[in-house]
Amino acid sequence: MLHYFSEKNIDLPARVASGRFITHKEYMQFYDRCCLSKGFCEESLNVKFIDINDKHLRNIIVANQKGMATVSGETLKGRVRRLRKFLLWLYDQFHEVQDVDDKTNKKFNYLISKIKLDEDSLGKNATQQVGNPEESVIPDDVFLKFLEMVMPSSHNNPFKASRVRNYLIVNLLVQSGIRRGALAKLKVSDCHFWGGYDQISIYRSGNDPTDPRAEKPDQKTKAHYATVDTSLLKSVKFYVDNIRAVFPHAKFHDFVFVSENDSKGTAGQPLSLKAINAVFRKLSRALGFHVHPHLLRHKWNEVFDKKGELLGVNPALLEDSRKYAMGWSHNSRQNENYNEKRIALKAREISKAHQRLVDQKK
Repeated sequence: MLHYFSEKNIDLPARVASGRFITHKEYMQFYDRCCLSKGFCEESLNVKFIDINDKHLRNIIVANQKGMATVSGETLKGRVRRLRKFLLWLYDQFHEVQDVDDKTNKKFNYLISKIKLDEDSLGKNATQQVGNPEESVIPDDVFLKFLEMVMPSSHNNPFKASRVRNYLIVNLLVQSGIRRGALAKLKVSDCHFWGGYDQISIYRSGNDPTDPRAEKPDQKTKAHYATVDTSLLKSVKFYVDNIRAVFPHAKFHDFVFVSENDSKGTAGQPLSLKAINAVFRKLSRALGFHVHPHLLRHKWNEVFDKKGELLGVNPALLEDSRKYAMGWSHNSRQNENYNEKRIALKAREISKAHQRLVDQKK
């Protein structure tokens, strides 16, 4: 959002301070740009290498290129919301103490109301696409290849170093369904290296004074225990005792995963969120399929549905269990985003059974 307005030579703080704000036209131009992917630029609309004289055909090609660059409704809503919240914050900074004349206040409220109206409409119409309920976020064959590739002993493993650490990062996300931030802030003391050897504590910690990272990770949802395989947690213990312990800087903090690259003197420091993203970028390139931490959270929910159905778990209990494992409150409706596929498949199954019954009566 800041990058866009900087490119347009629009100084948002100065605008808000002066009471001029942004015009309706400027806001709509920002909204249109928000609809397109981050890497999109107007130059990409130029059709190169071929000479097309038909203006109608050129327009079709450009429209198709632009359509392919369109982001999801959720992303668009987030970008619009960011502008609204930033404008509200700026308004408080410059006009909280001094009295604001009615005209300026009315003009600002009108702008915010317009943005909020667009934001709310995106919530109701996030997408016009109908997903195929049989399609997985990660096809099973690709997922199995992914799990094999990240194993430290695999010939397909793209990493020359940090293989054990990266294997643990991926598998903790796969087995627990936790977020990237929760993984990055996981501490040795959060791992239950006792009893069943299969639990890790997930919780919010706010501004942790022991965390030296500039971008501090955190857990977005409520505290809960995440369950993983005993052998995986024993592997974490091995990593802590035999690999992490080698780095002197690791003795000054309790975070599990550390940087093993000392090119910037960071060896032993808590692993950054950007470093975790870099692990997944390298795996994605080797796999030929884009995998990121949150996608594994979606995959966890798919597997959770299948296992729950195989065990014959009551649907209401299954959803309560999902909410706990994901760290959502009991009243949360976030689970609806994950169980739509299961509901769609069940609806189709019932519809087919009904159709067979109708056919028999004909």
